[in-house]
Amino acid sequence: MARSAAAKKVAKAASAGGSGRSFRPRRDILFPAAMLLVVLLGVVLILVARNERSSNAPAGPPRLGDHWHSLYAIYDCDEFILDLYPNDVDDQSGIHTHGDGLIHIHPFHTGVTGQFATVGAFMREIEFELTDSTIELPDGTILDESGEGCASPDPDSDDPDISEPGAELRIMRWETLQAEKALAFTEDLRDVRFLDDGQIFVFAFVHPSVENADVPRPDDAFLRAYLNLPPEDQPLIDGSTEEGPVLDDGSDTEPVEGDLPATSEPSETSEPAE
Repeated sequence: MARSAAAKKVAKAASAGGSGRSFRPRRDILFPAAMLLVVLLGVVLILVARNERSSNAPAGPPRLGDHWHSLYAIYDCDEFILDLYPNDVDDQSGIHTHGDGLIHIHPFHTGVTGQFATVGAFMREIEFELTDSTIELPDGTILDESGEGCASPDPDSDDPDISEPGAELRIMRWETLQAEKALAFTEDLRDVRFLDDGQIFVFAFVHPSVENADVPRPDDAFLRAYLNLPPEDQPLIDGSTEEGPVLDDGSDTEPVEGDLPATSEPSETSEPAE
């Protein structure tokens, strides 16, 4: 009888052990399945992030390797400010000036190509402060719409909006050296784009009643002569070079926060009402 009881205990233990082993394959399957799910989720998140990044990627010119030049000037009420401002800091973007009245546009990285090649990028490089109503120059000169403004071109007008002093900040852009009429912008000024070689920009601080056609175009003789020279003969007045900072390939460089423009630039402003 004792041997029979012992045999039963051994059989019972063996049965219990076999039962426990039967569940191990299930635990072994659950762990790799969970890991596979984590990997798949990671891949999906990477693809989503890449898609979002590509939707914000720079589109169109200027591209890496382009080298453009535009003329810029500042018009204060009834005269051009003749001071020429060089870069006071090391150029980090490739949209800058050499104190020659020109905007040199040759992007060092993708953060200032395509729709990111804007007036805002230039202003940041040259250390101008620009809003839709104010421009502050490096020498401390401030042109502000809320300030004294410009004298009226028609002080005898019955319309107080015309007869009283006032000011409006506009960016005038001539698309080519041959263009006779400029596009005018009064909103989202930092988002106005550089679209081609040989454009002309005027930052105009004028009376609101002044028509766009009455904002004078600056003398473009220097720009014309500059563009007719081969690149190796184009002078740099401040004695610097056009070499950029040492960067990686630039493909992952992001635009500076706060200067990210919309995909399309601001709309042209219509002529003021007569």
